[in-house]
Amino acid sequence: MDDKRQRILDAATKVLAEKGFEYATISEIAREAGMSTGLIYSYFKNKMDVQLSLILIFLQTINEMNSQRVAVLRNPFDKLYTFLHNCEDLLLKDDSSLCRVKVLHEALPHIIGLKDKGLMQKRAEILAANNYLIATIDEIMLKGQQEGVFDSTLKPTVMRQVLSGAIERIVYGLFFKRFTGEEIGYDKQDAHDALVRVIETFIKK
Repeated sequence: MDDKRQRILDAATKVLAEKGFEYATISEIAREAGMSTGLIYSYFKNKMDVQLSLILIFLQTINEMNSQRVAVLRNPFDKLYTFLHNCEDLLLKDDSSLCRVKVLHEALPHIIGLKDKGLMQKRAEILAANNYLIATIDEIMLKGQQEGVFDSTLKPTVMRQVLSGAIERIVYGLFFKRFTGEEIGYDKQDAHDALVRVIETFIKK
């Protein structure tokens, strides 16, 4: 990726996380990136374009990681654990990763009702990438049930929602703790242990 484009995206991740989409501005992103506002507009149409790009890159990255690390495994539990590890790599590694948590958390309401054709195309790419991610998790869950590894009393789609919801809420808490200084009662290791425990609840007794 172009170095300047990457600098813009890194700066936008920080600004959008700290200010929120509604209050963040292109000028603040430019200031954080150390470049002119005009240069930002040479790469992105507007603030929405920047946010959509961040979401799309995240989804493409985790899908690629899953293709490289998950697809080569045979045991469904190992696949699911590796999927969790991939999420942690992208969301919990450092402060920048935690900023990504906030951007993703509040992104969906802003991608509905787009009218610009270019942004609508990017939205379509996001939905396609998200559907691929969902299909990957559902396939792991279903395969685990078929092989007698996971409990078959729940639908794979429900199990996926339970895990996804747990990841979202637990990881968001860590973002909140880091950027407000308020104590939430757990740290990264606690979060990891809890998410592994969620996965273990799916194992057939």
